[in-house]
Amino acid sequence: MKDRLALVRNAALVAMASYVEAAVGLFAGVVIARTLGPADYGRYAFAVWLCGALMIACNNALTTSSIKFLAEARGQGQPLVADALAHRLLGLQTASSALVVTLFCLYAAWRPFPDWRASQWLFVALIALAVWSRAGFWMRGALSKGYESFVPENIALASTAVLNLLLVVGLAFLGGNLQQFVAAYALLGLVSNLLVRVFSRQVGMRPRRAALAPALAHRLRRHLWLTGVLMLLVMLTNRAVEMTMLKAYANVVVVGYFAIAATLTKGAVDLLVGGMSSVLLPSMSRLYGAGGHAPLARMLSESTRMYWFLGLAIAGLGLTVAEGLVHLLYGERYDGAMSAVQWQLVVGGFSVMGGAAAAALATSDHQLDRIVLTAAALVLNLLLGWLLIPRYWLTGAIVSFAVTHLAATAALMWMALYRTGARLPWAPMARLLLAAVVATGVGWWVADAVHLKLAFVAGGAVFVSMYLPLSVVLRTWREVDFDTFAHVLQRLGAPGRAAGQCLLGLKPRFALANLAA
Repeated sequence: MKDRLALVRNAALVAMASYVEAAVGLFAGVVIARTLGPADYGRYAFAVWLCGALMIACNNALTTSSIKFLAEARGQGQPLVADALAHRLLGLQTASSALVVTLFCLYAAWRPFPDWRASQWLFVALIALAVWSRAGFWMRGALSKGYESFVPENIALASTAVLNLLLVVGLAFLGGNLQQFVAAYALLGLVSNLLVRVFSRQVGMRPRRAALAPALAHRLRRHLWLTGVLMLLVMLTNRAVEMTMLKAYANVVVVGYFAIAATLTKGAVDLLVGGMSSVLLPSMSRLYGAGGHAPLARMLSESTRMYWFLGLAIAGLGLTVAEGLVHLLYGERYDGAMSAVQWQLVVGGFSVMGGAAAAALATSDHQLDRIVLTAAALVLNLLLGWLLIPRYWLTGAIVSFAVTHLAATAALMWMALYRTGARLPWAPMARLLLAAVVATGVGWWVADAVHLKLAFVAGGAVFVSMYLPLSVVLRTWREVDFDTFAHVLQRLGAPGRAAGQCLLGLKPRFALANLAA
């Protein structure tokens, strides 16, 4: 119970920052899209996507390895080893970032980007600054997570979210152009980097140079190489095929539509599972370091069940509210994005449980399995993209993305269960699916039947008000879940205490037995 409450507390801290960042990011994206229009917004979206791809290249294996090895060392009661690991990994990240940014600048000189021809080197400089600063920010945030300290990254995220809101609204008021919005993106990256450095020192994170034991150094090198290859493959399968082919065969407007869908999907995933995703790998690694495969298998089973619950909520709400939400936020100029938003949300919802499988495989040193599966997914993605996108444009991109990610998630889940020996609670998960299907059907019917501009809000409210009670009535939660939720509710004042007592009253009738320790 104590470990579960600590996990909930850390997840809540991350979630609060994620809520602020996602809400502000969504609003800022809407403001930018409305200010620039579909064509320039497509160019802006491509620039931001390129920054993200280069950031992954800068950090490659280093963020995942930092969280895993630092948390594992702490689980084994070796804080000095964790400090030495942090120092070595931070140095590697600095060298990697310098190499990636240099190669990007050389490529831009050799093959100028057609859409930036009027301001080629301004864009190159801004993207280089954004990539360097944001990659450093995520690296230092990963080091903090390895120490299970989530404050530095999340305070920096919340602070820059406020600054983002002010910058974007100010630029929109002044009629900002494409270059100015990209400059704001680069500036926000620099500020977030500086803030995470300051807060990391305040919580006592002090990387120190020291020699590593030969066995640990060998494991670290192997993990870095394997995870580096894996991150490259993940980058290529994370909409890279679709974005690149849409840019080549369609036009920047369609690129913008696909990017809007990606933004809304990321926002929904961050809102509902961002907190859990951030704390899962360090928690798994600490348990694995302390107890081996048995606690890891139990945590994989339970975290998959939680991901399934939240993923079904994302998919159900995506089908219920996507059309009305796009209309309200972006206006009629972006009607073409509706199908992409709807189906990316559905696919994103069904794919989130792959996060639990990926964390379990990373924790148990089975990165090679992930490489094989991700390479197979990339081949499938390239094949589908080549067959569909030149002919069907946005529809082809949606189908390519959906098939690739659903197949990859299923394969990843199977491999994690095989390697850890975990068993999923199939019956409760099936009952959750039934709850989601019923709630989605009723919510969609309400949204379609109410002929008002904000009808999707009513549909979403109906979905939530049906999905949560049905998940209880259909007996999908364990006794410890009831205890944990009641404990959290009882800390929220008189209404929370009443709700907590009501939940405990339902426990004898509707709770499943806990897993054996």
